[in-house]
Amino acid sequence: MFQKNELKRLQERKALLVLQSDANRLLLTADWQQLRSPDTWMNEAASLARRHPVWVTALATAAGVLAVNVVRKPGSVMGGVGRLGQLASAAFSIWKLIRGRKSEE
Repeated sequence: MFQKNELKRLQERKALLVLQSDANRLLLTADWQQLRSPDTWMNEAASLARRHPVWVTALATAAGVLAVNVVRKPGSVMGGVGRLGQLASAAFSIWKLIRGRKSEE
């Protein structure tokens, strides 16, 4: 008697787990389709630009400077990348400094 009840409970638990797995698989498929959508990427980029306008402006400026350098002197790509690295390092240092001051307040 005990074995029969235990077996039935285990079978019901297995069926429930299979249903949960199917539901999770469907949710994962829906999330994957949404992630692949260009609209999602555009909305996320716009949201990021609204949340961090200074960073977006700085990155766009750096990309523009690098593009101008590449067009002017096609052989100087590595020099432009090096300067971009220096600029990024300086920006990161300033960001850490500002962030540290905000956390102290």
